[in-house]
Amino acid sequence: MFYKKNCCRLPLTIFLLTTFSFLPEIVHGAFLRWSANTEADLTGYRIYYGTSSRNYVRVIDPGNVTEYQLSKLNLLENVSYYFSITAYDSSGNESGRSSELQVNLDESISDYYDNCPDIYNPDQEDTYPPDGNGIGNSCDCEGDFGCDGDVDGLDAHIFKTDFGRNRYHNPCTYFNPCNGDFDCDGDVDAWDALILKTDFGRTINSNPCPDCVPGDWCAG
Repeated sequence: MFYKKNCCRLPLTIFLLTTFSFLPEIVHGAFLRWSANTEADLTGYRIYYGTSSRNYVRVIDPGNVTEYQLSKLNLLENVSYYFSITAYDSSGNESGRSSELQVNLDESISDYYDNCPDIYNPDQEDTYPPDGNGIGNSCDCEGDFGCDGDVDGLDAHIFKTDFGRNRYHNPCTYFNPCNGDFDCDGDVDAWDALILKTDFGRTINSNPCPDCVPGDWCAG
């Protein structure tokens, strides 16, 4: 159990695990790591972060783990972020925050090669659609159905229209495609909804979607 008046400070560090491809050289992931708490009723940790010291505008709950891969956060490159971590128990009590860590990330990939130049994405994943489209997953807006630079309520409505289609009920096919079959597996399910949720709220003024051309996502 944690009491705010008797909280412990969690040591917080960042580690770089380095591996390289042929061209360009890629840092294969930066992690936050911290020492585990030993309380029997420990339930998990929360990571607080933002672009101003001691002003954390975002928080995630990675669960009961002691490291987190920063590439999951879609952080901007060459921008200072500040992190602090708390622990919480099964009763909902939360510790005080750890000491603050300042991080500035750059995977050292030339913009010419980088499939998402402004976002820290060392793995350069491009798996949506499955054959790739030259735009990294960290930048791509799979749910920008109208290619108008955002993922808004209209896109959510279009997605909802096809949600629930599957291989046995009105399957997604080349001749009758689905809006929202992001992994091209013939259905629009909870996994596709999670992908849409990740980008929902992006606008032309805040993290705009890359240029695209309307068409069949799973063609080819």
